[in-house]
Amino acid sequence: MTVKILLSSSDGIAVVDPSSGFSLPSEVVAKDSRTGVVLLSIHIPSVPALGYKVLHVEQGKHVVKGVGGFVDTAWERLTKEAPKPGTEVIHNGEIRVVIDKNSGCITSLLDRASKEESIAPGACGNQLQFFKDTPKNYDAWNIDPGTYDHQIDVPAKADSVELIGGDSPAIRVTRTWQSSKFVQTISLTGDQIDIDNEIDWHESHVLLKAAFPLAASGPFATYEIPYGAIDRPTTRDNSWEKAQFEVEAMRWADLGGIGTDGKQHGLSVLNQTKYGYDAVGNTLRLTLLRSPKWPDPEADMGHHHFHYALYPHAGTWKDALTIRHGYEYNYPLTAVVTTAHAGSLPASHSFASVTPENVVLTAVKKAEDVNGLIFRVYEWAGKNSTVEFHVPPGATAATVTNLMEKPEGDPLPLAGDVVKAPIHPYEILTIRVDYPNGGPKQ
Repeated sequence: MTVKILLSSSDGIAVVDPSSGFSLPSEVVAKDSRTGVVLLSIHIPSVPALGYKVLHVEQGKHVVKGVGGFVDTAWERLTKEAPKPGTEVIHNGEIRVVIDKNSGCITSLLDRASKEESIAPGACGNQLQFFKDTPKNYDAWNIDPGTYDHQIDVPAKADSVELIGGDSPAIRVTRTWQSSKFVQTISLTGDQIDIDNEIDWHESHVLLKAAFPLAASGPFATYEIPYGAIDRPTTRDNSWEKAQFEVEAMRWADLGGIGTDGKQHGLSVLNQTKYGYDAVGNTLRLTLLRSPKWPDPEADMGHHHFHYALYPHAGTWKDALTIRHGYEYNYPLTAVVTTAHAGSLPASHSFASVTPENVVLTAVKKAEDVNGLIFRVYEWAGKNSTVEFHVPPGATAATVTNLMEKPEGDPLPLAGDVVKAPIHPYEILTIRVDYPNGGPKQ
């Protein structure tokens, strides 16, 4: 994972993991020439669940820990190919993106895991599409059927497409249309493509989408919903399907199918603040902006800054742990700069964790009626499992409760700081861990 921190200077420094003595890969992503303050991006292989890891920012030379093992010659060959005329290319160890310098479209998106092309041949990935948006009633709330049947024609050429950055380059695409300006910065972070949007929006009754025509698709797209996911058809063969022209999702939506190699692969579109999607045929789209005029004639006018990300993957969204990527994208690891000082806790520590990986911890809170902690999880992969809760020390008992925190059934086995409980496919499970002597001991 990657975190960003602010430092007063980056001259001659290394970020060191004290447990190994090796420095971690880092780079300056921004610098204030007036103050000298820099924004430093650090790649950290792992951090304990619901915990922390202390790193040292030191001056002097340190050895960066290398990554050994198998060399993927096919991937190395792909990433070393020279850009075709009229394109810009960015790549890292996991992703290769090709962008057309004329249109600003993503014309190729390859990931190391599947080595399959995600974008349909000859298609424009991340295409901004505009639609006349005039609901019959409730201007700011409704999108009427038929809105997406007639796309507004816009110029195919971008104002500029430029390669920016140093060690981790990005591509900035600038467009203007009518009274609005769009600046998208496309960069790579691990196995994801981040799309940073700076939009100056001044339209009337126009809806904006980002479209991704995919090389592999199927009869259903999958959307995250509260405590689960739902499949919705990509066809429009009957009134039920036609009514699903715009659907909601939380942190992600996914569309995939069988690739040219006969294996499953797909693309997840992750979002942080945009929750409207649609999928028809092989195209997955995310709704970005609207411009209603009632009840507020200035609604959504002006500057917008938001991100969304693309996660191409091998296998299904379950195989690729898309749900984990959605959480990490919305709740990124936070770095805090402090001075060296003594403390009672170790340099690396987890306050609580849950396994296996098909279970998500959604809440930890103080119990309402007793001295204890409430842990709430859900199972997302459709598997019967045994959940292991690694809880703070000092617990004396544990039990399953309902959503109102009322105990149900016999006490759960408690061995040291580990509580085990069965969970059924797609179940929401809540347990209460008792600390009658005044709370967890750390």
